Amino acid sequence: MQPSRRHCICASLALLALSVCPPRARADSLTITSSPPGATVEINGLVSGTTPYKTEFPGGYFHKTHSVFGSRLDHSMIVRVSMDGYLSRQVTLTDGPFQWVAVNGRHHGSYFLLKSAHFEVKLEPAPFAGMPVETIDGEGPLPPASEAAFREDRGEARSDAGSVTIASDPPGADIYVDEKFVGQTPSTIHLASGPHRIEVKSRGRQGWERNLEVLKDSQLTLHPVLE
Repeated sequence: MQPSRRHCICASLALLALSVCPPRARADSLTITSSPPGATVEINGLVSGTTPYKTEFPGGYFHKTHSVFGSRLDHSMIVRVSMDGYLSRQVTLTDGPFQWVAVNGRHHGSYFLLKSAHFEVKLEPAPFAGMPVETIDGEGPLPPASEAAFREDRGEARSDAGSVTIASDPPGADIYVDEKFVGQTPSTIHLASGPHRIEVKSRGRQGWERNLEVLKDSQLTLHPVLE
């Protein structure tokens, strides 16, 4: 039996309504906990709350959306969890960027996906009272062997030190000074005066490197773009 003209018109109107007013994407929750709890949570440099921290994001932030109307995360996300008396932790929450192209080929762009819906961050006690809190990457704490070594690594034990502030696009890249890992972007590093080799690396991107001559009391700023 052939469908009636009325049924065809109703079906067409229903499809048109879906294309003009797509259904609202389901929201998923991102949870960040810490041990011990009560730590400050900063996402991309903005204080968002304390652990246990929970917020909702569109489903397209967690998995690839199959609709051109779906919400996409268009930037990387880095969380910094800190607490007095503990070494802070910095973790990259996202993978990417990935590329998307619309079915008609007219629209395209890049997006990021959250690696997980739950991140558990363990904070290690600072080894020395009053010691500056060190921001470290998501692989785990790297406490210095001694307070003197901690200060010497950053040029703080010498009066002829300078500072280098390093940011990157995208952020969260690994920083190496003289082939030694020192943290992730963005960071400010104190270095003894003299020549140093700076390397910035991010998985899936071309590395960036530069030879610098650090002068006493100098303040340098680097912002490499990783292709």
